[in-house]
Amino acid sequence: MKYSLILLVLASLLACKSEPNNVQDQTDQQQQAPTSEGPESTPVENVRPSTSMPEKTEEIVELFEDKTFNENLEINLLQEIRICQTDSNKLQDPRAIPCSPKYFKFFPLSKSTSLDNGFVLLIKAGAGGFPLRRVLVFERDRGTLVKVNGFVANLVGRVKNDSGIDDLVLRFSDKDEAGEDMFYNCLFEYNNDQFRFKQVEVIEGKNWGGKVKESKKAEVSKEIFATLRENQMIF
Repeated sequence: MKYSLILLVLASLLACKSEPNNVQDQTDQQQQAPTSEGPESTPVENVRPSTSMPEKTEEIVELFEDKTFNENLEINLLQEIRICQTDSNKLQDPRAIPCSPKYFKFFPLSKSTSLDNGFVLLIKAGAGGFPLRRVLVFERDRGTLVKVNGFVANLVGRVKNDSGIDDLVLRFSDKDEAGEDMFYNCLFEYNNDQFRFKQVEVIEGKNWGGKVKESKKAEVSKEIFATLRENQMIF
């Protein structure tokens, strides 16, 4: 993060009360033993939502503890987008991800859209050797599932929108000048067939942070969006 941006971030939080993390911090580094279902890795699990969320937010805390998918359709969709493997030989490749709910979680795109025609997919940290969580959004176009969004982030909330498609609250990881972890909760609104960055809501470090002041939100959001693009956290 640029030094000027750090000063801007701090200024945006001066009126906010810092809250210590009394529960599991967002950076949850766990050693994962090698198994027949995937490679050895040291994933970074951003599982804890912020202490401050937009109003009317449905908070999401996903721990990937499901043993089976809700329906066979979910495996079929994963195979259709060619993101996982069921072949034991191909799973010897450390980049291969098993078609398992231990690594993938589906969320509906909207109440009016069937999962077969569109979904938000959360991928566990460490899957395929990638250290962070990722969020992919797919929609079916002319019979083919097309990726319309990709984020290196965790899905921590959904906010009701009059359009029928909820806004997404995504939590991104970054490092400050000292190499310490910091996080941005950003709101993305569905517009013109994909989710687009709207604004940053919360900025937090290990033991500091909170909501961005309204008077600073536009300026800080512009800088945070540029940082996300520069770090290729949006693709």
